Amino acid sequence: MRKTWEAIVIGCGGIGSAAAYWLSRRAGADVLAIEQFQLGHDYGSSQDHSRIIRRSYHNPDYIALTD
Repeated sequence: MRKTWEAIVIGCGGIGSAAAYWLSRRAGADVLAIEQFQLGHDYGSSQDHSRIIRRSYHNPDYIALTD
């Protein structure tokens, strides 16, 4: 089993899984993503009808994460 990673993402909800994907794809990093619950769980902050990911922020770096 591998013991070193360039990046470790804790939480694989909407934001965490996107972060892991882009770290791997754009940065070429070796990424480990860790999630404590089963896939499709409803315990995370990006689940339910009241959650939103905005495309309007004061910092352009945050906007780029939504593309």
